[in-house]
Amino acid sequence: MNRFACCAIIACSALAGLNGCGSSGTHTYPATQDATAIDERQAEPDYWLSLPARATVNGNDFDRLWETADEVSRELLFHIDRRDRRGGVMTTEPTVSAQWFEPWRRELQSGSDVAGSSVATIRRTIYYTFQESDAGYMVSPKVLVERQSVAGARVSGVLTRNYFRSARGSRPTGSRELDAGVQLPGNYWYPIGRDELLEAKLAEMMRQRLAAG
Repeated sequence: MNRFACCAIIACSALAGLNGCGSSGTHTYPATQDATAIDERQAEPDYWLSLPARATVNGNDFDRLWETADEVSRELLFHIDRRDRRGGVMTTEPTVSAQWFEPWRRELQSGSDVAGSSVATIRRTIYYTFQESDAGYMVSPKVLVERQSVAGARVSGVLTRNYFRSARGSRPTGSRELDAGVQLPGNYWYPIGRDELLEAKLAEMMRQRLAAG
């Protein structure tokens, strides 16, 4: 298969992946509405993290569960950011997801996820919640998926700036956000859903390690 065919496959998969991302609780909106026309709650990480866990792992040894969560995270190249044993919370640093030219990375569980992170900057953060259960203790891994938004940079090259220069005497038109008094950052991340496939993978990896002793 030549590289042009590969690019076509990646592009098609990316469109499918982006359409399906955040499928849990996501609605479809008419093309006439803005891309940001979504439920305001879905723009907050807490909304996605409050949804039920895809998978859980049980054990009677809290320390072993804790260490195993740390181990499987590092195996998938996630670095731990927060460790709160008293509160039963462990989180990783946000990690930019693998692209198609990084086959050694194994955190993405579907071709559409790989394609999606190859055409946009996507990052994932793992949240582990530990609590007591009938079996002793239970840990629930949740993976928040976020996409990066970058404002268009000004074209200021010597050879091209004249093509994009405003006419003499023209006034800046501003934007809808500025007119409303909202100053948006030039670079920010916003949540687009949860990665339930990775959550299930993390739980399975933990079970295998616990069973192996």
